[in-house]
Formats: sequence, structure tokens, C-alpha cells
Amino acid sequence: MRLPVTTYRKTQKQLPFWLMANLYIAPLCLSALEPSKIAATPSLANSYIVKYAPITQSLSNKTGIPASIILGIALIESGHGGSQNCLVLKNHFGVKGTNHLPKKGINYFSAFRSYTSDEASFGHFCTIIKRKSYYALLKGNKDYKIWLLEINKGYYSSAGMTWVNRIQYAIEKHRLHKFDQPKKYLPNSPRLNWLHA
Repeated sequence: MRLPVTTYRKTQKQLPFWLMANLYIAPLCLSALEPSKIAATPSLANSYIVKYAPITQSLSNKTGIPASIILGIALIESGHGGSQNCLVLKNHFGVKGTNHLPKKGINYFSAFRSYTSDEASFGHFCTIIKRKSYYALLKGNKDYKIWLLEINKGYYSSAGMTWVNRIQYAIEKHRLHKFDQPKKYLPNSPRLNWLHA
């Protein structure tokens, strides 16, 4: 029995149907498995940004750490605010430490630290960064790429450059670097412009 054939338009070469199917299906499967392409819905990310951008800008003014760095890392580490650590522990940055949830009767076991509020989590992240040797050199510098490289050198994440690339992608995709420049209008982002009014 002969298999049906499909004409490949560019070369006019006859190819078996199963090979043609692989040409189209394989890239789709690979892109589905690539973690850097996995993203939450835009509305979830936008809601998170609108909610926490004022906190990050306030902390940026006090500490000299760019708001884009604080918000970008929080956005990725918290799964756009949807991770269990964020929802249950109020831990937006994947900081490991103690929590007392089982003693409080909460059936959630985690190696990550719990916080009393979202603001406490953001504040503690800035405290961690302020203790690093690179902080004194970078304080006030708005170049988020340099900050990411230095934070990575300090072994903040075990994912290394993959982590850096994910944070940088989030900062650029959501234009978080605009929060480093106060009162700047964000074209095509009417929901976020009130933050700069």
C-alpha cells in the first residue's frame, strides 16, 4: 500500500504526508516546551503591575534600586501573583526561609519564607540587595541589565543566565523600565498612565 504524498511548494518535491506533518507539528511542540515562552495572560500581568508598581517606585526612590528590577523579579518569581508562595506566604521573590503555617493549622508546606504583608516581602527583597557588595557601586544606576548581571553573579537564582533572560524579557515586554523614569507617559497603556500622573 502506498502512502499519500504532499507537494512541498518551494522545491516541488514529493514528500510523504507524515514527513510534512512533522515539519509543522515539531516546531509547535518545541515552542510549547520552552519555559521562557510560557507566560500568564496579559490581563493577569497588567493587574499585577498596576497593583505593585507604586510600591516598587517608592522603594526605588528610597534605595536606589531600579523599580524595573524590583517589579520584574517579583513578576516572574511570583508567577504574576498567582503562585502558591505568593498567595499563601505573601512571598513575591522566592526567598527561602522559615514559615509557621503548619503550626497555624494551614495545610501548606514550603521551604520559602512567609511575610505578614506584600509590602514586607518587597521591603525585605530590597534589604537583601542592599547587603550585597555590588549595591554601593550600582545604587542610583537605572540600567536594569547591569543590575541583573550583578544579581546573578551573587547567585540569587540557581537558574543562572536563564533566569536573567526571563527577567529581562519581562522588563522589556511589559516596558517596566518606564517606571524608572518618574512621570513618563506610557503610550498604548492607558491603565498604567495614572501611575505617572
